[in-house]
Amino acid sequence: MSRTQTLARLEGRALALLGLGAVAALMGLAPVPLLLAQASDPPDETTSPASRPGEQPAAVSPENSSGRVTVFCKDGRRVEGRLVRQDPSEVVIEVAGLEATFNMADVFRVDPVPSVEEHYKKIRAVIRDDDTEQLLLLVDWLRDREAFGLALKELAQILKIDPANDNAIMLKKQIESLIKLKAESAARGEPEEGTPHGPAKRRPRFPTLTDDQINLLKVYEVDLGQPPRMLVDRDTVKELIDAFEGNELIPQSAEGRAALERRPPERILELMFRLKARDFYGRVKVEGEPTAFKLFRENVHRGWVVNSCATNACHGGELAGRLWLDNENQNSERTIYTNFLILDRYRLPDGTPLINYEDPARSPLLQMALPREESLYPHPLVATTRSSAWRPVIGSEDDRRFRETIDWINAMYRPRPEYPVTYAPPVPTGGVPEMPREPVGDR
Repeated sequence: MSRTQTLARLEGRALALLGLGAVAALMGLAPVPLLLAQASDPPDETTSPASRPGEQPAAVSPENSSGRVTVFCKDGRRVEGRLVRQDPSEVVIEVAGLEATFNMADVFRVDPVPSVEEHYKKIRAVIRDDDTEQLLLLVDWLRDREAFGLALKELAQILKIDPANDNAIMLKKQIESLIKLKAESAARGEPEEGTPHGPAKRRPRFPTLTDDQINLLKVYEVDLGQPPRMLVDRDTVKELIDAFEGNELIPQSAEGRAALERRPPERILELMFRLKARDFYGRVKVEGEPTAFKLFRENVHRGWVVNSCATNACHGGELAGRLWLDNENQNSERTIYTNFLILDRYRLPDGTPLINYEDPARSPLLQMALPREESLYPHPLVATTRSSAWRPVIGSEDDRRFRETIDWINAMYRPRPEYPVTYAPPVPTGGVPEMPREPVGDR
């Protein structure tokens, strides 16, 4: 039985014990945004106590809850976090140190989550004492909820069975360090994060591309056969004519230049490309979206990258390793285009690009999303990035998302240009590689 099948079986047995109302919390064993991508129909209103839109959630008390709730959205998403506030118009929860706001018109219900201890006991009841893989999943879950004592108890069980288990050894060191840091903070009298006197720590805002930089990326990827909406003001055309006066592509007569000024924006941009007038590219305002970037936004970024790879527990958090992606304001242009540029410029330790534009199916970006046993570039297992909870995002090369990602890569401009965009991604634990800057392409 495969790893994924084993986990599914575990979840099924736990579901039978816990009931449908606990599914979201149980699935917290995997990163929450992954749950968003996999969630299906909203639960039946009759399955458990719930708050309807405009109502307050059921009482949250230390006896039956940890102060956390699960928000069930009408589109199938289920998000767990600490309840910050709820009123008739919206509910706000804290997820991984960030506040997430949901319009109550889009919310199916809000359920309180049982305390960590209560939930732990029910989940632990369906895991065998010798099932180290599932115990590691449970340890991850306990660590995220700061139930360090229970986590160390389970790690002791794992190491009793498998003393050389690298993931367990690394997690044990990590949790012991977290306990030490928490004790030192308490000794200094510092309030705990998330308490009334100690608001949850907010990580610095992820640096994103500017609007002008995004516009320039769009210019480089415009398909002149299917151009998006664009604007080029007449002053720009006049300055272009003056800058390249004498070039055979520039009309010499007054009538010809006047006609040039009246050309549609895509023809002006085509002329700029032929002149290699790169200083003028940024003055073309792309109001629509090039086909290639639309495919990236809809089928790749929104389709699977941001919901699975860019979670706070994976490549969207400060333990991201060498690749850190933005997961704030996930549908904003700044997030989408920033993540694209990071992926486009990222190189593996041996210099291999993450995206293979010559043979898209061999792209490490795609291969690392496949099951490890089927991948040319198996996703690494690193405990500090919740490797014990890592699951393939794409089931096989026949998966629709695999094919759609290839379609996006094939839609990008050839030969590949070197975007004149200066951007330094944030440095997570372990740092990020230097990105090659060799000029390529004819744009």
